[in-house]
Amino acid sequence: MSILFRYLGYLLILSAFFRLIPIGVALFYNESLFLFVLSSAISLAVGGFLVFRYRRTEDEPALTLTQGLVLVALSFIILPLIGALSFLPSLNYNLLDAYFESISGFTTTGLTLYSALGDLPRSLLMWRAETQWMGGIGIVMVFLFIFSRLHSHDYTRLGDTESKTRSTLALYQAQGFNIKLEGGVRKTLSSIMIIYFGYTLIGIGLLYLTGLPLFEATGMAFTALSTGGFSMTDAFYSSGWTFSVLIFLMLMGSISFINHNDLIRGKWKHFFKSFEKNVFLIFVALAVAISLTVYMDFTSVVFEIVSAFTTTGYSMSPIALLPPLFILMIMTGMMIGGSVASTSGGIKVFRIYYLLRAIPWSIKKLSSPPSAVIPLQIHGDKNAESKLANIGIFVFLYFFILLAGTVCFMFFGYGFLDASFQVFSALGTVGLQTMDIAVLNPLLKIILIMAMLFGRLEIFPILIVLRGLFRLKKRT
Repeated sequence: MSILFRYLGYLLILSAFFRLIPIGVALFYNESLFLFVLSSAISLAVGGFLVFRYRRTEDEPALTLTQGLVLVALSFIILPLIGALSFLPSLNYNLLDAYFESISGFTTTGLTLYSALGDLPRSLLMWRAETQWMGGIGIVMVFLFIFSRLHSHDYTRLGDTESKTRSTLALYQAQGFNIKLEGGVRKTLSSIMIIYFGYTLIGIGLLYLTGLPLFEATGMAFTALSTGGFSMTDAFYSSGWTFSVLIFLMLMGSISFINHNDLIRGKWKHFFKSFEKNVFLIFVALAVAISLTVYMDFTSVVFEIVSAFTTTGYSMSPIALLPPLFILMIMTGMMIGGSVASTSGGIKVFRIYYLLRAIPWSIKKLSSPPSAVIPLQIHGDKNAESKLANIGIFVFLYFFILLAGTVCFMFFGYGFLDASFQVFSALGTVGLQTMDIAVLNPLLKIILIMAMLFGRLEIFPILIVLRGLFRLKKRT
């Protein structure tokens, strides 16, 4: 466990430096920066203690994939807790509400307790947007980028070097990045960070050119690319050019970094033939076409559908007032989500696609003689059949959590549509809402917090943490 706590300490130290942006904004606009400095100091102090207390030993084993999953889960639980300090004054020092807003940011969900943003400090609005930018790429990925760049002479023994590589790979896989780019893990991590920072700067520049002030352009680029959905103003934008840039950023965030790497490297054929990206775009196009049959505003339909499928959560109009079929398409997008190795949430396109492809295979297998060998191969993946079990378990757990959350909301008097939509939104890390979250019973807020964590971490890391706590309690 020492390696786990030490890596958590590194993450806490690293997270402290992300306060520099809101601190700079606070200084520029002459706002209070005390809570940003305090949370930064707490991160540094706790992180430094963990690193010092659990120093590396010569015979220390490599971080396993299970430990990597636990570390990711802990980082998305503890970092938002410290980050919640900055939200306390604006939420009447209600710790649960502050933690809710912080979790919603780090998980890139976008559910909010604020009914108005105009009176909030600009530094807080920027921190709120930055939590989504951090959560989109995953602060663990940022840590891995730095960790993988450590000089090899710090690990004089071959076994130490191999241990370091295995540890890096475990954390890398725990974030859902199961496909390496080119040149190994280190080059993969560098490519991911370059792509993410590059698109962020491009987004800021394009939004600024559409007429947004630099402050708003920066915040909206953070939340659009991370598919988070927090806004910087109360009144949403009406410019067609701004909509176009936001749609572009949302789509870029929901497409796998693997595809982006192919695009940047000039591998046009690989990019355009990527089946997951293409299936995702087909799903979006079908949802837009169906929605246009009941709602004729083309701009609104495209924006809302893209926002739902990318699990961003921006909205131009009240969801509850839209036609039922349009709402169904939005909920479908919230459920499906984007690509693996992207910033979006949801079940993910590849899982939906594998399940759809498995239907005719299952029918053929059931109707064939027992001795018949009928392999399932999807786009060259010879292990597709073995993956179906994990995919099936994940999807079952996804809908079980959705059902359990919906039932809890209905116990408190909410209708099925509002209850299921809100849990759908939290579990898919979307952020669209049909009710005032601020007035919810504290238990329902906790349920939404759990749904956001399950959705962002894709269920299994949280279950592993809960299993570990249960076994620890059982031993005592």
